[in-house]
Amino acid sequence: MMTDYALEVKNLYSNAGDFSLIDVNLSLEKGTITGFIEKNGSGKTTFIKTILDLLPKSKGKVLFFGKTMESNEAEIKSRLGVVFDSLIYSQALKAKTIMNTLEPFYPNFDRAYFDKLMNKFELDSDKKLKYYSKGMQMKFSIIMALSQKPDLLILDEPTAGLDPVARAEVLDLLYDVIQDEEKTIFFSTHITSDLDKIADYITFIDNGKILFTQPKDEMLESHALVHVDKKDMTDEIKTLFIGLKESSFGYEGLISDKNKLSLIPNAKIAKPSVEDIMIYRGGLK
Repeated sequence: MMTDYALEVKNLYSNAGDFSLIDVNLSLEKGTITGFIEKNGSGKTTFIKTILDLLPKSKGKVLFFGKTMESNEAEIKSRLGVVFDSLIYSQALKAKTIMNTLEPFYPNFDRAYFDKLMNKFELDSDKKLKYYSKGMQMKFSIIMALSQKPDLLILDEPTAGLDPVARAEVLDLLYDVIQDEEKTIFFSTHITSDLDKIADYITFIDNGKILFTQPKDEMLESHALVHVDKKDMTDEIKTLFIGLKESSFGYEGLISDKNKLSLIPNAKIAKPSVEDIMIYRGGLK
């Protein structure tokens, strides 16, 4: 079955201990990068593990490339690259041993590309992973996933623990991947500057519910960061904001409808970042 989507999640419910996913719907178009952001504990890792059948779902449907995991597990897994926020490989093994062991399971595994990325990130393939730092272990996990040449790459906090230079290099690699319009990336992060740099879409989850999925550029263009002097602020004007902070210099807040700007006298307007929007919408602390 041909489809324009790498991933479709329909009416997904799941219970994991004290946490639940509630009627989650999400579609990832091929050739796009979707950033997944949340409040701490809202369930990004639970969501990722549930769609991968690592946690049970109580209701709903998950389709990869138009197919279910239950009926097409081997094919789907050969087309997925996954990086979790903690190391899944044995630290007692050398990097090259892990690569040699897993390569046969991925028909598109590119050994030359693996060697190129190992050199780029200055990782010694003859070393056991227990001698890698946490940042080096994350780089290795990303290299393994990218070397599989997956059609869908799913990453949970892929740049956490990396220094700024390595983080920029990883983001550049991810951006290069989706120059192939059949490749798709879904990544969770709490580093909103990563979303600013490469995301096409942003999905925000809170308390197990997806509050919105929106094109990043459209989201940034539709919102405005507004400063209002105290002398100009009224209770009526306050109702125009979806988030508002008061300081000794006046008020600063977020507006999601630029048509309302004409109702605010002497407003000073700036373009918000993704982080500004998440903070004022209650997504980050």
